[in-house]
Amino acid sequence: MTQRSWTEVVDDPAARHLVIARLEPKAADEPAALLAALIDGLQPLGHYALLTRCEEEGPVILCAFTHPEDAQTLAAAVEAVACEDFPEWASRHHFILCRTAAQAIADAIEASLEPAPMPQPAMAYLHAA
Repeated sequence: MTQRSWTEVVDDPAARHLVIARLEPKAADEPAALLAALIDGLQPLGHYALLTRCEEEGPVILCAFTHPEDAQTLAAAVEAVACEDFPEWASRHHFILCRTAAQAIADAIEASLEPAPMPQPAMAYLHAA
């Protein structure tokens, strides 16, 4: 599905699923765009929304999902762990988006966009033999 506005997705947090990215300073130039590209590449079944905000511990990006498998897929991709924060949500996981994690995400996105090598035409094999 597609990215939606926060208010469209989060009409009922008790029925929604959350993955929290805790941002380290200068982890990425555009961390929200990086996470959106990763989520799009994971081909979510439902809708999702992102919200960046400041918490006591520092900035976070909240990734809300309408479908539980989408949250689980993102959590697995970034090695997020279950957490107790935001108890009003149906499920919640968090991870730290550091420079190393951001680079790994960017590399994975880039690798998924690279075209597969083109097979040589059958005629090339005949001439090579």
